[in-house]
Amino acid sequence: MVTPTVSESEAASLLAELISYDTQNPPGREAACSEFIVEWLTDAGIDAELVYEPFEDRPQVIATIGSRAPGADHLVLNGHIDVVPPGDREQWSVDPFEGVVSDGKVYGRGASDMKSGIAAAMLAGRWAEAAGIDGTLTLTFAVGEETAEPGTKTLVEDLDADAGIVLEPTELEVHTVGKGLAWYVATIDGEPAHASRPHVGNNAVDGLFAADTEITNYRETIAERTHPLIGESLCTPTMVEGGTKENVLAERVELRFDRRFLPAESIEEIDVEMDRLFDPVREQGFDVSVERTRTYEAAEIPTDAPIAEMVREHSAAVAAAPTEPAGKEAATDQRNLVNDAGIPAIIWGPGTPEQSHTFDEYARVDLLVDAVEILAKTIEERC
Repeated sequence: MVTPTVSESEAASLLAELISYDTQNPPGREAACSEFIVEWLTDAGIDAELVYEPFEDRPQVIATIGSRAPGADHLVLNGHIDVVPPGDREQWSVDPFEGVVSDGKVYGRGASDMKSGIAAAMLAGRWAEAAGIDGTLTLTFAVGEETAEPGTKTLVEDLDADAGIVLEPTELEVHTVGKGLAWYVATIDGEPAHASRPHVGNNAVDGLFAADTEITNYRETIAERTHPLIGESLCTPTMVEGGTKENVLAERVELRFDRRFLPAESIEEIDVEMDRLFDPVREQGFDVSVERTRTYEAAEIPTDAPIAEMVREHSAAVAAAPTEPAGKEAATDQRNLVNDAGIPAIIWGPGTPEQSHTFDEYARVDLLVDAVEILAKTIEERC
């Protein structure tokens, strides 16, 4: 039986230290935090190194514990070092990059999403190094997750591992599936003219209105595509930009979409669907281009996959976490382990999902301590 491996004060202190590194992305400031992580792991006797791919000025971290013997069980723990920008700092009651510990919580940008997950992996890795394991444990801490950059993909694509855990915030609930995300920008080109003589030009705003019915119908249609764990397929218009001046017909309008999709949906088919939304606009004489600007693929493993069952069991025993099958409606780097590297991976971590990207973001210290114990039990059983 594995006993708790870390005190609340030590866990909170490590998380606060990680938060104190301003790793907001964009622009991508992960380097100093990566260097700290490698130094901390090295001091714990762990073989850790910086990886200068895919970005030379934004190093990632990979660390290996155990035998590395061929055929030995191999578990991967994955997290991302980058965080979203804090937004209006006047809305924060604390400095978002100080790491404030108060009332059993650690406050700061990235506390839940997902430096608490990184802290749990570091502490569990230290335990594994000290305890000794027969198999192999690999820690991968990536850059660029918040902007769909190939950080995790670079770290895991050549790993021959048996299972993985992506340490996103789930409050210790096991998620076996994550939605995909694609962003699109539709550009409608018109012809400018004086607003007193609108018949002379072609107002791109009118073209935008011409797409309204098609977009509404599409959103209703895809909502019928559902997954039992992550709900319906979504297409949400989120940004509109265009026009030059009040008395000038708009020569260009851009409409941006957030498209959330299910594992059963093909991104190539979605590209076609999004383009067809603007056929009525083209029929009115407008030039329209539709471009996908960012993609996180959906990913899924069976709900009864061994790694899922194992972590569910330990999470329930240690923290009374839910044991029903579940999924994450947001996109994560699970896709890189499952789709790119062929590693069956769950999404699981100590952070609180509702705290992601909020003002005064926090992580609960008790969940972080529980996470370390659960990871230790999983490593002991798996490796």
